[in-house]
Amino acid sequence: MAQTCRLPECTFSQTGVCLENNPVDGCPNRTATDAVEEARLSADVPPPLQPPPSRPRFPPSLTLGTAEARQLMNGRYCRVIGIVGAPDSGKTASLVSLYLQLARRKLAGFEFADSRSIMAFNEISQGARRWNEGKPPEQMTSHTEPSDDRDAGYLHLRLRRTADRRAVDLLLPDLPGEWSTSFIDSNRADRLHFLKSADAIWVMADGRQLIASESRRGALRRLDLLLQRIAALLPQPPLLLLVISHHDSGAPRPEDLDALARDSGARGLPIEVVSIASFSRADSQIPAGFGIAELIAKSIAPRTRPLAFWPDRDLTQESRAMLRLAANGD
Repeated sequence: MAQTCRLPECTFSQTGVCLENNPVDGCPNRTATDAVEEARLSADVPPPLQPPPSRPRFPPSLTLGTAEARQLMNGRYCRVIGIVGAPDSGKTASLVSLYLQLARRKLAGFEFADSRSIMAFNEISQGARRWNEGKPPEQMTSHTEPSDDRDAGYLHLRLRRTADRRAVDLLLPDLPGEWSTSFIDSNRADRLHFLKSADAIWVMADGRQLIASESRRGALRRLDLLLQRIAALLPQPPLLLLVISHHDSGAPRPEDLDALARDSGARGLPIEVVSIASFSRADSQIPAGFGIAELIAKSIAPRTRPLAFWPDRDLTQESRAMLRLAANGD
């Protein structure tokens, strides 16, 4: 029961002692509010104010880690594009060219729809917008620095095809070329296991090295060794595209590319060649961004030969665990 007093000078609520020394329960000046009335009065009191919402923040837009990429793939189908190649083979430049073409609405057949890593694209493209007294820089994109991290960082793009207005989500890793170098030289594949879940793989090759007489044989040899490593790592490889960069500097010999494709196909690793020019030399007739739209279109095209749902394999009874278990009588 809430205690009140008819006397305005009463200080019982502060001191707990009646000014007239009357017992609390027997004071004639006391008024009592029953529990029902007290509940009603409490209900009339509005609840305390809720804390104001925190300042709204945009979602993080740097490269996505493995956990963020997996969370994105849980909500929608994303095509993972593996990108491998030696340092300066054009991996980062192709991503920058793709980003800049989308920004200017010049990627034929596609429109920009969304990106969870727009700041990462902006960061790697800074070199393409840096000029020195009206002269272009020697290198249009910065070299991707090697990292001790064992997971790839993904760039996300959501494209919309102009032909049917369908949206396509891409996850593209921007990996340092040193990872591919260690993969070629010492078969270090622990940082490239994400290729096993890729929908397509771009094997980048510097077209300038494939043209120059002093570097042609060595570049072909290392490119062939890279394809051997991929064939050993991926028994059932996805779509494989051999991307020849710097097409503005010329084209490699067709017989060299035919030999690479023939040897790779003999290992069960069919490849298709796509030539690109992420940027263009001032004296070249090849426009900047040449081949990028074709590369994207081929990467997301449905496979003409579907994978076998239950592939036939020559497995003996000794190599099958369940049959061995039955044979042993366990």
